[in-house]
Amino acid sequence: MGQVESLKSLVRLLPMWSSGVLMMVSQGSFSTLQATTLDRRLFGNFKMPAGSFNLIMILTLSIVIPLYDRIMVPLLAKYRGLPNGFGSKTRIGIGLLFVCAAKGTSAVVETIRRNAAIEQGFEDQPNAIIDMSVFWLFPEFILLGIGEAFNTVAQVEFFYNYIPKTMSSFAMALFTLELAAASVVGSVLVNIVDKVTSVGGEESWLATNINRAHLNYYYALLTCIGLINYLYFLAISCAYGPPPGQTLGASAGKEEEKFDYRELH
Repeated sequence: MGQVESLKSLVRLLPMWSSGVLMMVSQGSFSTLQATTLDRRLFGNFKMPAGSFNLIMILTLSIVIPLYDRIMVPLLAKYRGLPNGFGSKTRIGIGLLFVCAAKGTSAVVETIRRNAAIEQGFEDQPNAIIDMSVFWLFPEFILLGIGEAFNTVAQVEFFYNYIPKTMSSFAMALFTLELAAASVVGSVLVNIVDKVTSVGGEESWLATNINRAHLNYYYALLTCIGLINYLYFLAISCAYGPPPGQTLGASAGKEEEKFDYRELH
């Protein structure tokens, strides 16, 4: 019976897991190709490496998580009565919205970059540096970092809450499997878009010459996928009740409030 219940718990997590896969797929980016055509000077003669933009996302994530934990959670506990801050499902939803905003921003930025390349006569020169700063790419990765800070941590927490304690190791395994599945689905999506958009001799959205390609259309497609995934998340999140033992935990918390405990340094 224990094995059956464990299997049922894993199956129950699949809808939320699939939403995480779609979120990671919608984060797809060709920022390295874009950056090679932009002015990458940050200060003086220092140029930002074209393939290092994920560092911006990681730095943003590293800043947002402590800010949320040390500033937002105490404020939510004080003014909203949420001692642990927003629940995992709420944070997942917030993260999904930030990812959608990031890809919408990248579609706009790529439209501006492509138009600038054509106006400056570089339509057939994909390696030419156009008169446009690489700082235009920063907002996308800052928004992605905020989305990751809310979504990724909350997803792992969600898996831990809804899986039996005897299977806790599967929570991180599910997240790792999610990364692998997103890579496969993302590759399939790129191949499909490339083949479909090049039918009839048309220029593919993902052509090697990004000044002739339409990466902005591809980013808009990812934005739509992200929005559809958000609606899917809203639908499935309603089907999940409170985590097992949450009610008991809440009662215990109220019981502890009767005592004047102090946090140890």
